[in-house]
Amino acid sequence: MPLELGRQREEDSAAFALQDLGSYFRVAITPADVLSVPREAIRIESTTSSAVLIRNIHRNLSFEIQGEQRSLFPGETVVVTQKTLICLPSGFLISVVLPLGAERSRAVADSGDDSMRTMQTSFLSMGFEEPPASLNEFLNDDSSFDRGKIIVALVNQALEVVQKSAGSDEFLDAAVKSAAQMILLDNAYVILREKGAWRVVSAFSRQHNTSWHHEDEGDAMVLPAGSTQILDRLLRDEQTVVFEPKSYFHTARSSLLLLDRAVASPLIDSKRNVIGALYGDRKLGSDSIDVPIGDLEAALLEVMAGAVAAGILRQREEQARRREEDLRSSMNQFFSPEVLSRLQQNENLLEGRDAEVTVLFCDIRGFSLISERIGPRQTIQWINDVFTTLSQCVLDTDGVLVDYIGDELMAMWGAPDRQVDHAARACQAALAMVGQIEPIRERWREITPGHFGIGIGVNTGMAQVGNTGSSLKFKYGPLGNTVNIASRIQGMTKQFGVTTLVSESTLASVLSNPFNPTDSADVNLQFRRIAEVQPVGVQSHLLIHQLASDPNARWVELRDRYEQALSAYVNGEPTQSAGELIKLVASFPEDEPSLLLLQRVVDSIAAKGTKIDHVIRLQRK
Repeated sequence: MPLELGRQREEDSAAFALQDLGSYFRVAITPADVLSVPREAIRIESTTSSAVLIRNIHRNLSFEIQGEQRSLFPGETVVVTQKTLICLPSGFLISVVLPLGAERSRAVADSGDDSMRTMQTSFLSMGFEEPPASLNEFLNDDSSFDRGKIIVALVNQALEVVQKSAGSDEFLDAAVKSAAQMILLDNAYVILREKGAWRVVSAFSRQHNTSWHHEDEGDAMVLPAGSTQILDRLLRDEQTVVFEPKSYFHTARSSLLLLDRAVASPLIDSKRNVIGALYGDRKLGSDSIDVPIGDLEAALLEVMAGAVAAGILRQREEQARRREEDLRSSMNQFFSPEVLSRLQQNENLLEGRDAEVTVLFCDIRGFSLISERIGPRQTIQWINDVFTTLSQCVLDTDGVLVDYIGDELMAMWGAPDRQVDHAARACQAALAMVGQIEPIRERWREITPGHFGIGIGVNTGMAQVGNTGSSLKFKYGPLGNTVNIASRIQGMTKQFGVTTLVSESTLASVLSNPFNPTDSADVNLQFRRIAEVQPVGVQSHLLIHQLASDPNARWVELRDRYEQALSAYVNGEPTQSAGELIKLVASFPEDEPSLLLLQRVVDSIAAKGTKIDHVIRLQRK
């Protein structure tokens, strides 16, 4: 059956492996990243025991038939009766040898067809116990061995060296060492192009047999002398550049004066961009051979550059994949599956921007007493249970877990993805948190006091949202005055003796944007106007409201009577307000906001002639 040769395709099992495709065999003679060699190049088929058909199966490219001073044009077939060399792009040679008894190529032997053989690619199969020391040594060898086969085997051996180490931390070192030894370069370097500048990342000195590689961006090696002009030419032409001085007396001010010869092959990524160079030189005064760097030596370096580029790209893809996995793992801690799914569809949502959000702070009450009572080990277990339970309330409403600050939880709604009902979601989460306190108390009833509770503050407004952490630790959240106000409101819950307080802006947003009808939860959100306050460090006044955790008929009665008394006080009728509050306190003695308001009203009545200031100016957070 015919044998097809070409560059590795996606559907090929591996480079250099024989594949039985039914009607023909195929061998990928180069990896997929050696782009100069076409995927389908030539097809070889035996006719008789003494002749072989060679067909160019590429649609556009012509290949040179060495020794015959002619080309094999696209679609053309030639019949050969003797050993023939086909030269593919970049100097890659295919040696077609007619069968000689038991001596045949592994591909033909495996296929069961003993009428042809292809190029030898292993030094051992060619009778060598060790690979050649350098390409130049065999280019100048007058022995009877087939030099074409030696060249091809040398290329494959160099490629194998790089491929075996690709993906490991040392593959760059292996590449520069192989290049220096096989082309007899004094020095070889991998130089990357980053942010518009060249940077050496690996180097090898053949004469000293020493390697160097970068540890981090601060660990830098100076570019080799004379390399700048060569690298600039490589960047401009995107091709291998060979420096061969016409005279050793070129300008004394040129850095190229230090060079005897140099060669650089580009490292190309999948988008045909130059990402670096595999560079080597021979210095004046060294013990290197004083011969030009030939085209085949440059071709060998080019093949190795292709392998190095592929290794670098694989490394970068792996690093990107790991960063993505780390980020996704980190984001799983902050976002619900629904929000995370939208983030994966649009990663731009994580970029910094201004957004209207609702921020919630939840403080654990009684933490100090509990930690003193149960000790550090059980304190950690208890607080983990508390935060896990409360955090789930945030995720269940598609909120963002921004942070844990000591014994306080911070959450946000309205970003990264837009949520019209973000304020209502925050209030729903707050009520869910309150509903979890009694089950937590029950789980820890034997070791925690019964006074454990929480205080929740909620505020809505504009904030700057994005990664408020660092490049080392991801933390998506809000910044700005909206956050500060939410924290202050949480602190007010202690002073007013209630569990949950929200700002006027949050209430307005809830009333204009109730829960999405598609949400399964249908929570009856009820609020009570508590007071107008001025927090510490804030110039403006805030109207705060209590969010009811159990808005039954009795609570509705309390709300209506309290707000009526509050309105009378604000409108300058303290006596009327006091009368209503006295009856209210008698009916609801446990309601601390009623007691506080009654005290303010009595104080204003006692201060005869003084204008009533209904704004509570807080003295502490």
